[in-house]
Amino acid sequence: MNEIISSSQNDKIKYLNKLYRSRTRRKEGVFVLEGKRLIEAASAGGADFERVFLSPAFFKADKNKDLIDKLQNRVSLDLVSEELLKETAATVNPQGIIAIVKEPNYSSEKFFKTADKILLLDRIQDPGNMGTMIRTAAAAGFEAVIALKGSVDIYNQKVIRASMGGIFAIPIWQKVSKNEFKKDLKDRAADFELLAADIKAEKYHFEHQYQQKLILMIGNEANGLAEDLLNIADMKVKIPLKGEMESLNAAIAAAVISFEILAQQLK
Repeated sequence: MNEIISSSQNDKIKYLNKLYRSRTRRKEGVFVLEGKRLIEAASAGGADFERVFLSPAFFKADKNKDLIDKLQNRVSLDLVSEELLKETAATVNPQGIIAIVKEPNYSSEKFFKTADKILLLDRIQDPGNMGTMIRTAAAAGFEAVIALKGSVDIYNQKVIRASMGGIFAIPIWQKVSKNEFKKDLKDRAADFELLAADIKAEKYHFEHQYQQKLILMIGNEANGLAEDLLNIADMKVKIPLKGEMESLNAAIAAAVISFEILAQQLK
């Protein structure tokens, strides 16, 4: 273990700081994780770590020994002063540990061959919604998530925190164009039932009998699914609403329909 880094002018710290900008993250193909829980989830999920920064107190604490032993076998560890670590982090309390992790690369062939239930997200803008939907998909037994172009970056710090480790529990293929998805649907996913959540649908979500292989499409918070995606759907479903509300939050709608699908498949 090298000496403790205490200067913000250190090259490793300057690089880490740059990675909090989405443009740099995309260029480098990595993202930043903060906090023990998320880094444990990443380790358990087989994440490819590039570098890990630890405060001396975190490194010495007995309760962190198991995680440190696992990390030491796969990545370089750097000690950073508590003050500098807090100054660098996006969260108020990074818990003494920050990691740089390589983005996984996915292909449509892998997705459509290995997943039976896929959640497709169209231009989801809110990081909290995106993270919640990733977490929901994993909890409801979906095996993959596709985030179309125009959606928030899944490696945004707010998305990562809202997913509660969900980004490591389920494969996520992001920045997919609609044309690419529609071509894959024709070439690789013809046997999937394509479902659209649509407030104008005639059928309620609990009235439909879902197939085993399906893709559930959830649209933008303000405008819903793009018209061309609605047009190719095999089935459109809506959630019943009472009172003055005209619609539900996108993440809530995704959860309601996803768990109805799970409930049917568990019968």
